[in-house]
Amino acid sequence: MKCEIFVREHLPSIRAVLSNHLINSGLTQQDAADRLYLSQAAVALYKKQVRGKRVKELEEKPEVRKRLEELAGILLSKSLMEDELDNEYCGICKLILGV
Repeated sequence: MKCEIFVREHLPSIRAVLSNHLINSGLTQQDAADRLYLSQAAVALYKKQVRGKRVKELEEKPEVRKRLEELAGILLSKSLMEDELDNEYCGICKLILGV
């Protein structure tokens, strides 16, 4: 059940933070999408703040903000396999939900 909450409530905001960080660091929307295993259209919606409404909530948690910055840095330097990225999301979930 906690995974469902995470996916519904927090994952879109995490993707929004990561997408914006990657784009602001010089990647195209398509490049950011490729590294996040998303479509370019999804990244465009994150950039327009149509998706990911809980970004401020994430940024208010210093440990979550720090981990997202670290993950964005990793994604800028190299592409992760999809399962590696999923494992990163699981670690962030544990920080958010306190599990």
